[in-house]
Amino acid sequence: MTSPSRLQAAALIALLLATMSGCSYLKWRREKTEQRYELTQRPGDLLLQKDYAPEDCFGLIGKLSLLPGQEVPLLVAAFDHSSLGHELVGAREVTAADGYYGILLPPGTYDLVAFADLNGDGFFETSEAVGRTSPEAPVFVTASRSPDGAVIPGPQVAIDLTKPMATETAVRIKVNPRPYVVPSVEDPLFSPELGELGVYHPNQFLARTQRWVFAVGEPDFQKVQIVLVHGINGTPRDFHALIAGLDRARYQVWLFYYPSGLALDKVGIVLAKVVETIASESHVSSKLRLVVVAHSMGGLVGRRGVNELCRNGKPPYLKLYASFDTPYGGVESAAEAVKREVELVPSWKDVAAGSDFLTRIHEAPLPKELPFHLFFGWGKGGTHGPSTAGDGTITLASQLDPRAQAAATGMTGFADTHVGVLEDPAAIRALAELLDATAGPNPR
Repeated sequence: MTSPSRLQAAALIALLLATMSGCSYLKWRREKTEQRYELTQRPGDLLLQKDYAPEDCFGLIGKLSLLPGQEVPLLVAAFDHSSLGHELVGAREVTAADGYYGILLPPGTYDLVAFADLNGDGFFETSEAVGRTSPEAPVFVTASRSPDGAVIPGPQVAIDLTKPMATETAVRIKVNPRPYVVPSVEDPLFSPELGELGVYHPNQFLARTQRWVFAVGEPDFQKVQIVLVHGINGTPRDFHALIAGLDRARYQVWLFYYPSGLALDKVGIVLAKVVETIASESHVSSKLRLVVVAHSMGGLVGRRGVNELCRNGKPPYLKLYASFDTPYGGVESAAEAVKREVELVPSWKDVAAGSDFLTRIHEAPLPKELPFHLFFGWGKGGTHGPSTAGDGTITLASQLDPRAQAAATGMTGFADTHVGVLEDPAAIRALAELLDATAGPNPR
């Protein structure tokens, strides 16, 4: 029988976690309980499985075989091959400029179908299928097909705009003419509500965003490329002041926009794939200069991504990794919740102090020739110097974990809060000076 003191302790931990995101956490737990029951009734329902356990999904990434001049909007959709209804499980728009597709899918068998907006009405529709995988050769999404536990290579799908066909399943999906370019972080896509959706409902988040990375303005690869990585419950809008403080004539900003409830190991690998894709599409690859800048838990995603990028040595284009107020030592309250088997979203388990994820990212050494700058904060209350309380969210001990300090080539602290540091003029100036020193002038 559980003692009252243990019940009280568990209740306090649950209350702490619920407070982190209001009542959303408690609502999420209720939904998980309901979904577990539904899965016992419909164990083969891939859509339900995708919503219940997005951490068990894989990113199916491949490319369309396009002919020159094919500029019509395209979309790749994955249908459940094994079900009689051939339900649509996931879909993602594709830009004709690169032809890459990436869809988050649970283990199963799928038919991939490419659609084009042939009649120009702004929708991908049932009768506008222009390419597909063979019904006799479905795509298998299984752990054994993933070399890294996160991504599965997808097949190349040939496109023929002259011979449209219809699909068995009805489709009508609105076209976004420029899905990866945004004018600024004030775009409604980066609203705080979507950041919270990404914690508790990653698949709904990805259905809204349709991709993992966005360019602020039309990409210019002559500039230095800066990839920004937000923290948990955050969105790229958190970087609005930092972006405003950059010289946009010199720097091209990319926004890595991910559902922050997913397992960090997988998200970090996706970040690495995104960076490699940006690098491969550059027409000045020999001169390309790219940096990764992250905030809060995004720093853990960033470190995992950089580890992946440097698995065979530092890529020549990677010039800097910098993080702000990152819990490199983890969060003790999350560790207590894990010990008490409180149900948590996957990213909270990874950020728990002592987690296997934290151990693994620190065990992978960064290349000595890659600058890594550790920015940290001690909050407004400690204006006369650092305090152990840290920035009001992450303790100083966690931000300055000895393993992170040992890997850092430089460290700078600020008397500001966890979120405030991204708007701190001194912090923005320090980053700008660091970029100037490491990335250098534009390679024009």
